[in-house]
Amino acid sequence: MPDSVNQPPSEETQSKVAGGFSYDPSLADNYWAEGPIPDFSQVIGGFNLTSYSFSDGSQGLALYNGKVALHFDNNNNITLAAGPPGQAGCGGKMITNVQQQMTKAKSIVVEVTGRDDGGVVDKKTDENGNVDESSLPSYSLKVYGPVMIEALGGDVAIKGDNVTINSGSTLNLRSNKDINISAGENGGKINLTGSSVNMEAAFFNKNLSGGDYTTGAGEVKVDQNKPGSTVSINTPGSIRYIVNGSYSVGVKGEYKTDVTGNYILNVDRDYGAKILGDYANVVQGKGLTKINGVGSKASQLQNYLIDVLPNSKKQLPGFEINSSSLLQFTNREGGFKFEVGKNLASMALEQSKFSVQTGPKLGAINIDSKSATLEFGKSSKVSVTPSEVSVSAPMIYLN
Repeated sequence: MPDSVNQPPSEETQSKVAGGFSYDPSLADNYWAEGPIPDFSQVIGGFNLTSYSFSDGSQGLALYNGKVALHFDNNNNITLAAGPPGQAGCGGKMITNVQQQMTKAKSIVVEVTGRDDGGVVDKKTDENGNVDESSLPSYSLKVYGPVMIEALGGDVAIKGDNVTINSGSTLNLRSNKDINISAGENGGKINLTGSSVNMEAAFFNKNLSGGDYTTGAGEVKVDQNKPGSTVSINTPGSIRYIVNGSYSVGVKGEYKTDVTGNYILNVDRDYGAKILGDYANVVQGKGLTKINGVGSKASQLQNYLIDVLPNSKKQLPGFEINSSSLLQFTNREGGFKFEVGKNLASMALEQSKFSVQTGPKLGAINIDSKSATLEFGKSSKVSVTPSEVSVSAPMIYLN
């Protein structure tokens, strides 16, 4: 056993103890009558334990060492304070390590003033020597397992300069009523990025004050499966379609086009219309049809051809022109030729020549610049020239 154990105190210590303990009463004077009055104070190691009271009878207790403190004040508050960290960067933390924790209070307020240096940068170096730097947050909550935040009968608000919600798998937003997304008070952007966007709703309403733009190589398809569904576009401006490929419109009902102004159709190549029913074209003003016949690759020999089949009622004409004014036909080159059946009758009006044929064995009239002839079959003929008139027939009667 060492000599310092169970040895009598020194003479200096015995002389001080023999006179008893003494203190200066002025040290206990309270110069702040409204402040706390220490009732008990004890030094425990490097900590001070002090109990105090106020003139109204309220009491408090504090455990402190100048760096950390645990304070039970006279207003029934509990304050736990931790000092700044040491030179090594450690310390100044409040650490709670328990199996379970339950906090029950009428209200909780957490105020984080932020780091003094504006955010410590966490540096990590991998095995290849690459350095990854990230700013440590002022407030961090890390949970290994499910997390549930529920406000019963109240609202939940999250506010920040930039708010990020990162889901490793699926992000679900559910509401029993509405979901409102607003970007900017004076206009912002809502960006959606994904391989596909699926929407299922009874109605999809858009109120646009600017424009609706779709760009990219994706297809646009509208497939309605409800009988009687309609697609309506009503605009006070213009609608323009530019199609570099083909454009097909399939209508099983009626197809109507109502144009108040002009209607212009420009076709660079061929144009065709096939009508299985009746056709009517009514022009209130004047009409013009001009056939140039230039650059055509069709097998048709005529520039303009009208082919009309026989009428189901043979006593009625298959082609009829009804006009209440003068009909005028002008041919600057060539002439006119009309044929009935196969060698039944024909009429030709060419330059300086007019002829009418009623069959090879019937009558004919031929007029040209030199003569005019009238014949019936091969037996009777009347010919008129500037110099003579000749008549040939089996019998001639003059009266």
